[in-house]
Amino acid sequence: MFILHGYRHPKSSFTQCVLSLFDATNETLNAWTHFLPAFYFIWVFFGLSQSLNFWSDSYTWPLLVYMLVCCVFPFMSAIAHTFNTMSERARHICFFLDYTALSLLSLGVAIAYRAYAFPQALRNTIYGDLFVTGAVINSLLCVLVSCETRFMKPSGLRKVLRLGSFALPYVYDSIPIVYRLLFCSKTECALTSHPLLARQFIFAFFSAFLYATHLPERLRPGQFDIIGHSHQLFHISSILATMDQIQAMLGDMRERAEELKASWEFTSPNSSLNILAAVLILNTIIIFIFSIRRLPLATKSEGRCC
Repeated sequence: MFILHGYRHPKSSFTQCVLSLFDATNETLNAWTHFLPAFYFIWVFFGLSQSLNFWSDSYTWPLLVYMLVCCVFPFMSAIAHTFNTMSERARHICFFLDYTALSLLSLGVAIAYRAYAFPQALRNTIYGDLFVTGAVINSLLCVLVSCETRFMKPSGLRKVLRLGSFALPYVYDSIPIVYRLLFCSKTECALTSHPLLARQFIFAFFSAFLYATHLPERLRPGQFDIIGHSHQLFHISSILATMDQIQAMLGDMRERAEELKASWEFTSPNSSLNILAAVLILNTIIIFIFSIRRLPLATKSEGRCC
């Protein structure tokens, strides 16, 4: 609406989409602001794999889940922004996959928070016991609602549902961390992760603000078409939040090791890795249903209208 120039042809070939990464379009930096962080997170993951035993040490499994989704979500977003102009059908499928990656991120964050960052006061409670279960439900709802919004006409309701489908899992994941920041014990307040967890909320809030307001291009349409529009800034801010979050997870994992290992709750893959695998399978089924049932009807209708 406020981006006036720099659009690619809506029926670009695969080669044209790849070459557009090196051209001045309004999607170029959308892709690179997630491609480059994806490679950075993979590099961090590789470094961790050299010092941690991800194969057999159950204490590392929640971190493994978290790092996997941290690597996947920016990569899938970059892929979506690169290839979404191949066709109308490709556009929908690209962003179906993007939504799936974001929903898995919310689940991975919840598992890592529950494993390493959860406030001690909430650990042995019904809330603590059901926290990951709630995250699973949120992850599936995130995909269902966000995919459904692609078939709604542009409206305020559509925007609220789209933003809400991602905001709800984030808010849910954040509740125990906000509690910890507000009511931390003396030991928890002294952890190096404390300021990092607080700062990532600032970046996350800024990300949501940019996504919802379309600033700065709303103020000067056409002036930020290639560089500086809200979606690029939204990407950068969300990546900065993730970088702080990763460091906070690593800090808690190391500094709270003695406390956490004494009553470690993630001794089985069923409590971390298998949950991620199960939700990935369910999300894939959801995407498959949308792609073969809803999408053909929608694109056929669009074809008649146009």
